[in-house]
Amino acid sequence: MSRIGPRARGRVPVAILIVVAGLVSACATAPIASAPFEQLSASMQQVRTGADAALSTLYDRSRDRYIATAAAGDAEKVQALLLTRPSEDPFGWATSEPPLFLTAARFRDGVYRLNSTLIQYANALNQLAAKDLLDPKAFGQLAENLNGNLNSAVQALGVPSSGREVAIFSTVATAAFEAYLRNQQRSALVKALRENQPTIQSVAELGAQAVRITAAAVRNEYDEQSAALANTVASDPSAGTRLSAMKDLAEVDDRFVKEITALRVLHDTYVALPRAHQELAAGLEDSHFGFAASRDLFQSGQDLYRRYEELAGKDKKPK
Repeated sequence: MSRIGPRARGRVPVAILIVVAGLVSACATAPIASAPFEQLSASMQQVRTGADAALSTLYDRSRDRYIATAAAGDAEKVQALLLTRPSEDPFGWATSEPPLFLTAARFRDGVYRLNSTLIQYANALNQLAAKDLLDPKAFGQLAENLNGNLNSAVQALGVPSSGREVAIFSTVATAAFEAYLRNQQRSALVKALRENQPTIQSVAELGAQAVRITAAAVRNEYDEQSAALANTVASDPSAGTRLSAMKDLAEVDDRFVKEITALRVLHDTYVALPRAHQELAAGLEDSHFGFAASRDLFQSGQDLYRRYEELAGKDKKPK
């Protein structure tokens, strides 16, 4: 039986190490696919389109309801329409009891800004996947701009941030992304994405919290209207008036269910966002990763648009 000599035994491990080192180097410097980042951007664009349409209809419907109630002689509701100027903001407005439609208008603007910032974030990640497109200094400025955009969105949403500065790129993650840009190592990009995961989790929770606040306002309006109609049904001696009130109550129920369902879809979209972001790092490590969460976000955006069609009555086929 032949034997491997001392020199051969020494060369085999070295050869193996050279091959392994070559494979590692090739994996580290291989082009990074941009498709996952493009998918996240496309998904958030669909969410923005669906959410803006649905919240626009929520605003229109709540405004019409408020006007009808105020015109019927509710003095408090008329008074709430008289806006005052905050002393610290010459361009702002305030009211002691903001009507739901004004709350909905501000919320819609905040959601649009938040979703736009998330789209910009996904596009920034896509730029990072393209070699020689960004240098560390340019990325630092981009991160600073997006952090400013996020703060504007949070202020529009009206979500309390406990006095802390919110960011879509954390300080630690920004440094990690800049390190990746200097060495173009895939592992460095994975590390940077994971460093920023808690930040995306916080951003998503701010969005979900804002939806919960708006859902509570919608429910409060429903409770007020439904209680008044139920009282009419129970106490009015006129059969015709009771029948009319019953029809109105059924309409209020139908409207409330559609509106609260649309808000639930938007809320669950923000809850799912961190998982979609987490998949980006996993996908860089496994080329066969499926990115199911990002596709789910896209479908949520489509669902939001369907909810808009329901709220606007566009889902009803002509008879």
